[in-house]
Amino acid sequence: MKNIFKALFVSAILMVGCGDDEGSPMSGGGGGGDDGVIAASADYSLTLEMNFTEDLFPTDYPANPSFGPIVIITHAPSVSVFALGQLASEGFEAYAEEGDVGALGAFISTELGEEGDGLFAISTNTAVGPESFTNLSATVTPSRTRITVLARINPSPDWFVGVNSFDVIDGQELVDEAIFSLTPIDAGTDAGMTYNAEDAEDNLPIANYQDLPFGEGVFPSLGTLTFSRTN
Repeated sequence: MKNIFKALFVSAILMVGCGDDEGSPMSGGGGGGDDGVIAASADYSLTLEMNFTEDLFPTDYPANPSFGPIVIITHAPSVSVFALGQLASEGFEAYAEEGDVGALGAFISTELGEEGDGLFAISTNTAVGPESFTNLSATVTPSRTRITVLARINPSPDWFVGVNSFDVIDGQELVDEAIFSLTPIDAGTDAGMTYNAEDAEDNLPIANYQDLPFGEGVFPSLGTLTFSRTN
């Protein structure tokens, strides 16, 4: 088994795809890559521990903050849900701005093939609070060895937290545990800079967000996401 710690803090690397993204602050897992295979399915527990408090983030702190709806996608290494440095798809824009999971799922199905073809599986969970401790689950298969997790920041123009394309294979072994720090990400589709900003259409690449109201020039952690293999 392998234990891996990944911190999603400062990085200047822009990811251009989910299949070759090791080293990016959004990438996960080890060096299995497209060549990594597993013989059977494996289960992972996903623990979200959020720490988004008014004491830590006093600027413009929203009245009823939350994260979600949470989306978990298990998928093939070739599948790209989103990537730093790329423009958001219409489906991803709908999720980042409105929490529309249906539009996100429709985009994945249209662009990448139906869910039943084995390339990906998507599940949705409710939103969680700013100081929550939540356990979720995901199952990987020989054809779906990556896990992408998304949680919209509510309220916000188009901000979210998540882990993109966590690779459960490290070398020839399944990763036993991996821990990620969740920092704000900007979908680039809305120019607002406050939680309740009015819509202001934008067309910028997806990027780590390091501006107000979270703090200028830093990548603050809003919580952690831990993957733990359970079988």
